[in-house]
Amino acid sequence: MKITRREFIKTSSLYGLGLLQALSPLAPKVVNSSADTAPNVIILLFDALSARHMSLYGYERETTPHMARFAERATVYHRHYAAGNFTSPGTASLLTGTYPWTHRAFQQAGVILRKLSDHNLFRLIDSPYQTAGFAQNIWADLFLYQFKKSLDVHIKSTAYSLDENIHYNDGVWQNDPLITFRAYEDFLEQDYGIPGSLYFSLIDKLKSYLANEIDFKEIRREYPRGIPTFIKYKLYFVLEQLFDGVAEELLKLQKPFVGYFHLWPPHEPYVPNRRFIGIFDDGWSPAPKPTHPLSTALPDEALKQSRRHYDEYLANVDAEFGQLYDRLQADGLLNNSYLIVTSDHGETFERGVGGHVTPLLYDPLIHIPLLISAPGQSARQDIYSPTSCVDLLPTLLKITDGSAPDWLEGSVLPGFGGNEASHPPAYAIEAKKSPSVSPLTQGTFAMIDGEYKLIWYIGYPGYDDVCELYNITDDPEEQNDRSKTQPSILQSMKTELQSKLAQRDRPFQTKA
Repeated sequence: MKITRREFIKTSSLYGLGLLQALSPLAPKVVNSSADTAPNVIILLFDALSARHMSLYGYERETTPHMARFAERATVYHRHYAAGNFTSPGTASLLTGTYPWTHRAFQQAGVILRKLSDHNLFRLIDSPYQTAGFAQNIWADLFLYQFKKSLDVHIKSTAYSLDENIHYNDGVWQNDPLITFRAYEDFLEQDYGIPGSLYFSLIDKLKSYLANEIDFKEIRREYPRGIPTFIKYKLYFVLEQLFDGVAEELLKLQKPFVGYFHLWPPHEPYVPNRRFIGIFDDGWSPAPKPTHPLSTALPDEALKQSRRHYDEYLANVDAEFGQLYDRLQADGLLNNSYLIVTSDHGETFERGVGGHVTPLLYDPLIHIPLLISAPGQSARQDIYSPTSCVDLLPTLLKITDGSAPDWLEGSVLPGFGGNEASHPPAYAIEAKKSPSVSPLTQGTFAMIDGEYKLIWYIGYPGYDDVCELYNITDDPEEQNDRSKTQPSILQSMKTELQSKLAQRDRPFQTKA
């Protein structure tokens, strides 16, 4: 019998770790009385997927042909924004419908305020919906633990890991996964130059060597740059198995359901299958941009190489998405499902910055995709007004006939009842160095209103109260700062942004 490359990779990875028996056969499709009238909702979030790197949105390299194919039967949002430039604020804002200045999860591995833990998507989705959540990114999984009382199905973040020795998801730790994440993984096992524990660091290196050199030998042939993993944590996985696993989970959920699936790729490390290595050795590079004063001043050549590797990995992820999309169509699941494709933040390779660990909020970092395909949709619809990730939850509540509470900061998206001409501004916040329960005195704030975008920096030594203003329509690359030539627009937007921030900081002001 002929075996495909996909089947080979999947089977070899499972045999390598004795996990083949862990994959159960697909459960029969469950049909209930409301399945014919209540649509399912599938949210596929790809971590660190920048709209500025997607050929679907006009990028020079053909990175997303399969998402472009999907877009022909979807509503495509061309100016959709994350609420932050890394996982914690971006994910928390999407799941709560509120901005970081409200939920306060703007630190790395931060969580939302305990008193707001009931303010989440899963709590607001009414019966008869089953709610399911999976976050391959551990930082995003912390929110699912915060919302666990509202989740019917919580799929472990390690579900598709090739390494059996990850303790983050062990049952004994579930009451406080944040402590587990910090104490066990960060302190005991990880080595970021100076290991937290010499003993455990050496054990970890030995396990990694054995896994890479013995167990994963066949997989390494398919992934010569390295096996995909969660940064420096040993959550090894292969793309084929990950996407096949997501399909299996979706097909066995009780209908109707709302499923949130937060996938780690195309986040770094950028390690595509060998079939995608070199596909963009085309000599192309974007127009240079000046190094920003708050950047890490990485050289252009290093940024060009990282960009190329990211684009290759993105093309690989897009191909796997195409396989998943085709399978869900063939199984009939999409006949009565909304399929939503989005991200939590973007990625950048310019101005001296590679990745997204930066105070900057330029569009490659916060301009993210949003595509929504409704059941039976056969034509593409394009929306060009600025929208925000906080708009998704109010829209989902409308789709599922839920009730929208007054604390939501988002609005129903254009195309689903919202008004494109009068849609409110979108905001993004970077404040990872600020205490979560104090007024924000250092950070970067962006406001996108109509064709203009304001970026405001506060509290940085030597770079305090600095503003940049761009016309995104005429200058999508944000090269022409208009803060000096259009002061009235700058002042109007800055005043509104300052007012919003002051309002949200008020509960954290020290009482005299």
